Amino acid sequence: MLSIAGMHHGGAERVVATLCNNLDKDKYSVIVSWRTSRGQIGEDLVAQGFEVIGLPELKPDVTPYRRFLVLKQQLKDRRIDIIHTHDTGALTDAAQCRLMGSKVKLVHTFHFGNYPNLKRSNLAMEMIFSRVANSLVPVGFEQAKLICKTLHLSLARLETIYNGVESPVSDVQDDFLAPYRKKIDENAVIIGSISTLTEQKGITYLLDVAEMLKSRGVNCVFFIAGDGPLRQELENKCKELNITDMVYFLGWVPNAVSNLLPSLDIFCQSSLWEANSIVLLEAMATGVPIVTTDVGESKHVVDEGVNGRVVEPRDTKSMAEALIGLINNPERRKTMAENSQNKYLNKYTIDKMVGSYEALYEGLI
Repeated sequence: MLSIAGMHHGGAERVVATLCNNLDKDKYSVIVSWRTSRGQIGEDLVAQGFEVIGLPELKPDVTPYRRFLVLKQQLKDRRIDIIHTHDTGALTDAAQCRLMGSKVKLVHTFHFGNYPNLKRSNLAMEMIFSRVANSLVPVGFEQAKLICKTLHLSLARLETIYNGVESPVSDVQDDFLAPYRKKIDENAVIIGSISTLTEQKGITYLLDVAEMLKSRGVNCVFFIAGDGPLRQELENKCKELNITDMVYFLGWVPNAVSNLLPSLDIFCQSSLWEANSIVLLEAMATGVPIVTTDVGESKHVVDEGVNGRVVEPRDTKSMAEALIGLINNPERRKTMAENSQNKYLNKYTIDKMVGSYEALYEGLI
C-alpha cells in the first residue's frame, strides 16, 4: 500500500504514480491510500485500473485523529505486507497501526526539502514515529543530512534512493507553444519554468530576473507552467514591471515533459527550497540546459558549468547573468543539454529508482 495525503500535482505524488505503474506486477499488487483528496493523479490511476482508497470515504464519521483505525482495518482486510508512506500524516497513521499490533512493514520516504522549517507539530510526529518505521528513505544526500540533524537520527538509519523520471517521448508532433509564437520574435530564446505557484518556487524572483533582462535588451521570453495560490499576485507583478510582453503564464500543462520541455532553450528553476526536484530531472532527461538555485540536491544534479548553472536562492543578479551567458552562447547550451541527458541516463532513470525500492521491499519481506 502506498499511502499519501492526496494525489494532486507534486513530486511525492509523481513518485507514487511511478511506483504504481512500474513495480514488478508479478511480485507486487499495489493499492493507493489517501487521506485528504484523490486528486487528478489519483483519478488517472483509477482509470488505469488501480485501487485507490479514500480513508475518509470509508468512514466519514471518524475524526482525522482516529483515521489510523480505519487504515489498520484496511491493512488487515487486504493482507498488506508493506505500507510505504509519503508524508508526515501517512507516517503517523501507519506507525500507530504498528504500535497497536499490526505486523505490516513500514517504509517512509521523506519528500520535504526545507528541514528544519517544518510545522512544530509535524516535526514532533516525524521525530517520534520515524523510530517505528522499518526503513527510512531520503531522496537526496543533502536532504539526508538535514533529516539526521533535525530528527536526531543516525545516518545509518537512512537509505537514500534518488528520484527517477521517465525518458521523454521524442515523437510528439504538436507544437504546444504554436499559439504564442506569433506574439514573440522568432529568434527569441525561450526560457521555461514548471512549478506550483507557491512561495517555495520563488517565481517572484524569476519575474525580477525577467525585468532585468528586458532592461538590458536581451531577446528572450519566459513561459511559466503551473498554477497555485500566488498566480494572480504574480500576474499583477508582471503588469507592474511591464513585462507582460515577455512573460506568459500557461496554467497546468498536460504532460509537460512532452508538450513543453522540448520547446525550451533553457529551463530555469528559482526555488527557495527543494528535496530532489522531479521537474529538474525531467529537464535533464529531455536534454535542456538548466539554470537552478542551490537548494536541496540541485547542486549534485546540476554540475556547475557542465550541464547547467547553479546560483544562490533569491540572487536575481547572478541568475540574470547565468541566463545571459547561455542565451548568448548556443553552442554552450547544446553541450550542456547533451551532458544533462548523459547524467540522467547514468543516475536518474525510473528503472534505477524502482529497482532500488524493489530491493528495499524484498529485503523487508
